[in-house]
Parts: sequence; C-alpha cells; structure tokens
Amino acid sequence: MKTFWQEQLKNWPIIALAPMDWYTDSAYRQITKKINPNVYCFTEFFSADWLVHSKFLADSVLPHHPSEKPLIVQIFGKDPEMFVQAAKIIEKYDVAWIDINMWCPAKKVINSWHGSGLIINSDTAFEIVRRLSEATHLPISVKTRLGWNWSESLIEFCKWLEKAGANLITVHGRTTKQAYTGLADFTQIYELKKALKIPVICNWDIKNIADWMSKLKDLDGFMIWRQSFWNPWAFSMDWYIPTLWEILSMMEEHASLLIETKWVRKWTLDIRKHLVQYIKWFPWVSKYRKRLVQIESLESLQEIISDIRWEFSDSLDLKVEQIEENSHIVENCSL
Repeated sequence: MKTFWQEQLKNWPIIALAPMDWYTDSAYRQITKKINPNVYCFTEFFSADWLVHSKFLADSVLPHHPSEKPLIVQIFGKDPEMFVQAAKIIEKYDVAWIDINMWCPAKKVINSWHGSGLIINSDTAFEIVRRLSEATHLPISVKTRLGWNWSESLIEFCKWLEKAGANLITVHGRTTKQAYTGLADFTQIYELKKALKIPVICNWDIKNIADWMSKLKDLDGFMIWRQSFWNPWAFSMDWYIPTLWEILSMMEEHASLLIETKWVRKWTLDIRKHLVQYIKWFPWVSKYRKRLVQIESLESLQEIISDIRWEFSDSLDLKVEQIEENSHIVENCSL
C-alpha cells in the first residue's frame, strides 16, 4: 500500500479533486467521478480530534460510494497522538490513503497551529508524519503551501516530510500570508520536484485539464479546486463545455445524491451553494438566485428547473460561452 502513488503514476498524470471544506462530500465526489472516473477524490478536511471523539461524525463522513474509490481522506490537527488514533478509525472504512492538511490559511486554523500553521511549527509537523506513517498501513501524504511568508524554506521543509515518511507532497502555489490572493507561483514547485524522490503534485490557478497539461512539465499531477465549483466538466479530458440542459440536469442529479447521503435539513442547506454556482455565468442568474437559495425540497428545486427550461426553451442546447450571444436570453436578462 505504501507504493500506492507509484502504481498510479503508470497512468501519468495524477488528476485529483482538491479537498474543500463544505464542498467535497460524497455527492460532490460522485458527480466528479461521473465526469471522469480516473479522477482521485480527496474528502473535505476533518479534524483528527473530532473523528476520535465523535463516532457519529466518523459514521457520517467516512462511508462512501464504491464509485468514489480510491478515496483519500484529509485530516487536520496538531496532536500526533490524535492523528494516530484517527488513522485507526479511518482504516475501518476501506479508504486508500490519508492526507495531512498543512495548507489551510484560515486565521482560526493557523492561530491554533493547525493547517499551514504547521509550516512554522515544523517539529510538530514532522512528528505527526512520522507517528502516522509508523501507525498505519495506509500511505501518508501532505498538502502544504509554498511557505509562511516566502517559498525559500519549501524544499527543506518537504525533504524533512519525506524523511519522516510522507509518500507524496501536494503544494498549493501560494504562501500562508497570501491565502487565496495574488497569483499562484509554481517555479519553486518545479524545483521541489527535482529535490524529492516521492511524487509531487500541485494545486494552483488553472481553468481545466488542457490548461494544466501545458504547465505540468515534470510534476506528477495536479488538483483542480475552485474551477470545479460550478463546473465538474473541468475534469473532462477534452475540456467539455456543457449546455444549459446538461447543467440543469446535473443540478437535479447532484441534489438527488445529497438526499441519499444526508438528512433533509442538511442536504437542502448544502445544495444551495452548489446551485447558484452551477448557473453563475448566466446573465439571468439573479432572477433565480433567491429562489434557489431558499429551496426546502427536491420538488421545489425541480419546479425552479422546470421554470428555467420553459422560459429559455430555445437556448437549452447552447453552451455557456454562447448564452450571451442569444437574443432571447439577453432580452429576458434581469441584471
């Protein structure tokens, strides 16, 4: 199992759905795998402490559909012992890999020395990887950032992670201080790849697979993150652009999958953010946004989708990039 990624690299490159809090749940992962079955899905990031202390949480978030395999579970924390205990729980759910969150820049996270706070609390970071690697048969990887303020320490930090037992490194192309602002920088990540024996994949600002392949060079793979919020088709190998009909159908399917995996109130709250993302590029989005963020049932969503299909029936076969050129859509635009 420790050679998991080396085996996957026979089908280079690794293409992954990045871990996103409140987004990459089971339903979202199933949608992604429907578009491209070869995508590797990372879960949302879960607290190691919470998994240890809440059987309800573990039983809620770790079960997954067979189509999601091989599934990688990402956890965060700062106590090596909690990581060890969490790994023993994760092992029971037939997952392929455990990933450690050393990249999240949220203030409440780093102020507690979790996430990318471990970049400057490096001794703890290395101890977490070492203990976890020794405690479980599952491979261990780390997702981190270029550095805290700058990227000069990236190679040294990752070399120590590799020595501690990390089997793969993912780098988000910004520093902690940058958070999600500014342009991602991947020059140091190319240098990191030359310095490590283990696979290196990257997460930065890309539009689709074609965009990434032009930047990949000798890296082992990449993650798609925010570009997939509205558009799981970003994972298609030919950068497929969906039609309005396909987007509306995907909205309904996504909602149905959430119903299967979550209780009523939870799925309605979770699907709302996805719904407005799916149609955010359409000029008439504001006309339906208020209704979409207030849905309380699958039937109410189906009613809204039916209204959109009826009002824009002559544009259902148009792709996103064509919508603004369609006079019927523009005339009905409420912006």
